Amino acid sequence: MSTYDLSDLGKESGAEAGGVGGGWLGTYAYKGVLQAQPPVRFEATLTEPDGEGRFRGTILDDKGMGEAAVAGGQSGRGVRFSKRYKRRGQAPVSYEGTLADDSRTMAGTWRIADTAHGVWDARRLWAESESEEAEQESEGREIVRVREVVRLG
Repeated sequence: MSTYDLSDLGKESGAEAGGVGGGWLGTYAYKGVLQAQPPVRFEATLTEPDGEGRFRGTILDDKGMGEAAVAGGQSGRGVRFSKRYKRRGQAPVSYEGTLADDSRTMAGTWRIADTAHGVWDARRLWAESESEEAEQESEGREIVRVREVVRLG
């Protein structure tokens, strides 16, 4: 996993941001020499940041590049991560961006060394915290049902 200096991220807002954990649907577009390339859609699944702001995940994009592993960090609303395709020979892609105040969208820039760069954005499909709450709620209902069955039996 890459080491990121997160000290300068998220300085533009003192507001406490939610975590990036969950599912995202987004696009990335090329700038510069390659800007004629059409935007590419991607789906990302990211873990909730740990106590040091580090997160992991996967990205699958529609360009046919296959699945990529993600490792990064979040500090406040600032987000940085590296995407490494599982196919050999593909250069890692560095992303930097900002999570919106409501934690429902994020956007920024990406770069592949000195060969390509562009912009990206993503909108949240689901939050990891929401899925954990739903799972706990579901487990709670199951416990209640079991207790009711025991009482009736």
